[in-house]
Amino acid sequence: MKLEPIAFAETESRFRDIRYVLVGALYGFLIGNAFVITASAVDRLLYPDLPLGMDWSLFATRWVWIAPGLALIGAIATLFSEKLPSLLVGAVIAGLLALVSALFLSPVTMGLKVIVLIFTLIPMAVMSLPVTLILRWLVDQHDQALELQQHMTRIIPLVLLAIVLGIGSGYFLKMSKRAVAATRFFDNLLQTAPQDAESPIHDVSGFQDHMDMSYKLLQKTSETSTEGFDVRAEYPDGYSVTCIVVVYPGRDPYLSDCTSAQN
Repeated sequence: MKLEPIAFAETESRFRDIRYVLVGALYGFLIGNAFVITASAVDRLLYPDLPLGMDWSLFATRWVWIAPGLALIGAIATLFSEKLPSLLVGAVIAGLLALVSALFLSPVTMGLKVIVLIFTLIPMAVMSLPVTLILRWLVDQHDQALELQQHMTRIIPLVLLAIVLGIGSGYFLKMSKRAVAATRFFDNLLQTAPQDAESPIHDVSGFQDHMDMSYKLLQKTSETSTEGFDVRAEYPDGYSVTCIVVVYPGRDPYLSDCTSAQN
């Protein structure tokens, strides 16, 4: 009786080749960059009549969280050979990054941030599932395209689709109608101040020395008013004036408070 050596069946690795992981990270990074650039430029394109400035600190913060974050999600979405584990782990990471980045920018206390993170992680992960699904689909299509002779004719549209997805997502970070109304009101106030001796902004320290100078406007949701926006005018010499513009639905905007600073 001849004994045959026992042959162990080769088990397929649970992880995909590192090339696919890198491609997933690249697509995520591409979408993230398109998103951040669009979110920072969309208002300047939509409202060319307003002298809107670029908030570089906000741009940098968004880029640090979103571009590398989507690259990480793209890598995880393609890490496992089986689709379901990749999607689930990627969704959890995406939800975690979204929550941490939002809470990082929030002025609430650390204890409240932790409570919010714990109780909203699962719902946020569910909401983030389409992101990982799209990234996985892009890499799977990229993998199939590589098997074709003229694979670039399939890959280039995928790259363009990733850019379009980033641009489309970033577009939704445009100013709200109330924010636009607050910014326009403040801009009009600055423009008419030299001719209006009773303008409330005349009392702001240092403003009268800058009435004839150009400026750039920046706005964000007010930290002190639930219905207001902090609108800031920055001047070339480092002077800035910030006013809380309150905008109630159906009513005209008005100033709540103004402060100035000189850098």
